[in-house]
Amino acid sequence: VVAALQGVIWVLVLTIVSLYAAGILATRLIGQRLMIPHGIEVDDEILMPFSNVPESMFTLFRVMSGAASDKEAFSIDELMKEVPSVKFAFVFFMVTSSWTLLSILTAVVSENMISTT
Repeated sequence: VVAALQGVIWVLVLTIVSLYAAGILATRLIGQRLMIPHGIEVDDEILMPFSNVPESMFTLFRVMSGAASDKEAFSIDELMKEVPSVKFAFVFFMVTSSWTLLSILTAVVSENMISTT
């Protein structure tokens, strides 16, 4: 049980580091308008969930867990309408965060349970 808990803690650390890296990228690319082409006007209210790294991390965590608020969902939807290339970034984030981390967590717990029996 302790070995499984240790594995879960490492997956949690990996999740936090991944969210931190994605939060930095989201803040720089979306919040500071580096990914938005010149000539496309995006309201500051839409970019608010990505205004700084902690806000970006929390927004991405809520998106990853499927618990985004109406305001965050609206901001992301409007952002994807205005800048379609953002869709690729969100798909990449969802694949790496949800699917990959969930698979790693399942593998760690399963391996520890198999090795103890």
